[in-house]
Amino acid sequence: MFQRFAACQARRPVATCLVTGASVMSIGDSAVQLCGSGTLDLERNVVVSAYNGGTSPFFYFWWQHLDGMWPGKGVAAVARKALVNQATMAPFNSALFLTWSTALESWIKSKHFESKDDPTALKSKIWEKVKSKVRSEIPDLVLAQCGYWLPANAVNFMFMPQHLRVVFMSSCAVIWGGYISYVVHR
Repeated sequence: MFQRFAACQARRPVATCLVTGASVMSIGDSAVQLCGSGTLDLERNVVVSAYNGGTSPFFYFWWQHLDGMWPGKGVAAVARKALVNQATMAPFNSALFLTWSTALESWIKSKHFESKDDPTALKSKIWEKVKSKVRSEIPDLVLAQCGYWLPANAVNFMFMPQHLRVVFMSSCAVIWGGYISYVVHR
């Protein structure tokens, strides 16, 4: 099975990254939902999984870019790649995930109910919810990311061949996906 995955990753890296990222987030979010409430909200799962699937190809190419800037697996090169990745991507990715999930889920849920709000009022309500969530969650989320993703990125850059980085990081993301989904939905 692993050899098939590696072959697929080599032939179709973007599609493989997309499917892997979405699948892994779906597993993480499902675990959080089932352990928490005992039920599964499929709309929520699709929203968070779509985000992770959509951004996974970007990270595949971003990590290649970092490898081009600092080639090798030595401590200095790995430290640079992990720190630059953490400093540039972590806050941005967290804010984008929180924005995406909060806005899209709020919009979808508003469609289920006969909302008497006009579209402008609904957009304003959703935007306020997004701003509040981002302001309240980002500082703690970025700190948590440092403790989790810096070591994961160091292992990724030091030990993983390029074609297996997305699957390794996606495996790490099962835990993180569960955590960030919990943060978005608490």
